[in-house]
Amino acid sequence: MRVLFAVAPLTAHLYPSIPLAWALQSAGHEVRVASNTGLVGQITAAGLTAVDLGERTSPPAPITDGALDRFSDALGFEAGSDFDQLWRATGYYLMAAYSRYHPDEEGRQELADNLVEAARNWQPDLVIWDPACPVGSVAARECGAASARMMWGPDYFGWIRRRLVERMNDPASAVSADTDPLAALLAPVFGRFGHDFSEQLLFGDLTVDPIPSQLPRPDGLRRVPMRWVPYTGAAPVTQWLSQPPSRPRVCLSLGVTGRTVHDGPDTRITAAFEAVADMDIEVVATVNATQLGEDTRVPDNVRIFDYIPLTQVMPTCSAIIHHGGFGTFFAAAAHRVPQMIVMEELGSALSSTRYLEARGAGVALPSDGLTAAQVGGGLSRMLTEPSFRRGAAAVYADLTSVPGPGEIVPVLERMAAQYRTRD
Repeated sequence: MRVLFAVAPLTAHLYPSIPLAWALQSAGHEVRVASNTGLVGQITAAGLTAVDLGERTSPPAPITDGALDRFSDALGFEAGSDFDQLWRATGYYLMAAYSRYHPDEEGRQELADNLVEAARNWQPDLVIWDPACPVGSVAARECGAASARMMWGPDYFGWIRRRLVERMNDPASAVSADTDPLAALLAPVFGRFGHDFSEQLLFGDLTVDPIPSQLPRPDGLRRVPMRWVPYTGAAPVTQWLSQPPSRPRVCLSLGVTGRTVHDGPDTRITAAFEAVADMDIEVVATVNATQLGEDTRVPDNVRIFDYIPLTQVMPTCSAIIHHGGFGTFFAAAAHRVPQMIVMEELGSALSSTRYLEARGAGVALPSDGLTAAQVGGGLSRMLTEPSFRRGAAAVYADLTSVPGPGEIVPVLERMAAQYRTRD
């Protein structure tokens, strides 16, 4: 069969889908991965066929405070509650993800049009799409293919929808179908191709879910559990990395996506460097010049790399300090490495930190006001207390308790045949 992946232009969204694309390709299926021009090189570097969707010629309309407030009001979470905090951390990014595929003032939307045209021309049997690329669902509908979401983190999209439906069914709520903010947000994406908002377009026929069952998820969706197999890019192994470390090695990584969000030096790096300067450890820091800043002093026991695949570093590490993204989280989990999450205001960290602490696999610290003493104290515990290794082993057991990408290929073959509407 033919399988088309549709991915939003973010490395953190592409990488989780690559092992499944490999598995399908290795099983003899034709596979193509569609995304913006900026990801084409990474797709082909992974040995996959890329479909270049181009780039937007004009930026999407900004998300206004008023629009965000109206969405927040419709959700109606109690101020300060866990769900309210999660929405405050993810709301802007969810709205921005959908608005990326809105037409510009002149009615142009190259990304959406190119993806749908590619699907119509190639006629895939299955379209597997990133929830942050909702036009992937439209592409499946337009070519009569089965439609599957591919998660790269917790299902914020399903969680938001379930909350809105609950509110719309509550007579005491001011939310009605006519004021559904999610339907309004997706109307320019679906309506461009003559489709009305629907639950089927929003969620597809099924969801490929690589997040361990121990993390919460919304009910009522057909899911195919899949083991998260870390892929963090390809590069030659450097000679020093092929040698066993002479002292405990700690990795510091704040994510690739975060580089596009944060502008300027990252104060978390300063605190971490101050903490490790006098420790008898080796630190591998995957940070770029902007994150580092001109005035940050780099200790003698720290190696700086703009980028190095975490899958190469993790087998040699005794601990990692990172931002809480799931790509980094599972790259460490796959090698039973205890983790320190220095939580930023993004949704993944809000979920991964609770899971980490519940399993006893690491330490979570807030990024605001982070001090060297906090980092040093937590890191010392992780390197000396055996309980953290046991906790990391428990996370690894969770990770490996579900089928790998190759094992779910037959499931996807059956579902493609079941849900495909094209003869």
